[in-house]
Amino acid sequence: MQFLVIAKVIEGVPMDKVLPLVQAEAAKVWEYYAADMVRSISYIADNSGAVLLWEAPSLEAVTEMVAQLPMVQEGVLKADITPLKPYTGTESLFAK
Repeated sequence: MQFLVIAKVIEGVPMDKVLPLVQAEAAKVWEYYAADMVRSISYIADNSGAVLLWEAPSLEAVTEMVAQLPMVQEGVLKADITPLKPYTGTESLFAK
């Protein structure tokens, strides 16, 4: 199952609390990427966070993995997790 994870630095958190965590955060995300859990990652254009496409067996599993991100553990990053399902709208183009 796929999930959209939107992770943003919590408003008001100073960058001096965020920047020391960047390398550990990247290493953890890389660990999930190498394990085929994170399928893609992009920065939000204003650099306030990132958007990840995540593959996991359940919402509980992805929630547990997100909770292991260093910035989440340190309370500087908030993550919204949205379960996704395949789009089937194009099926109507082929209705008989």
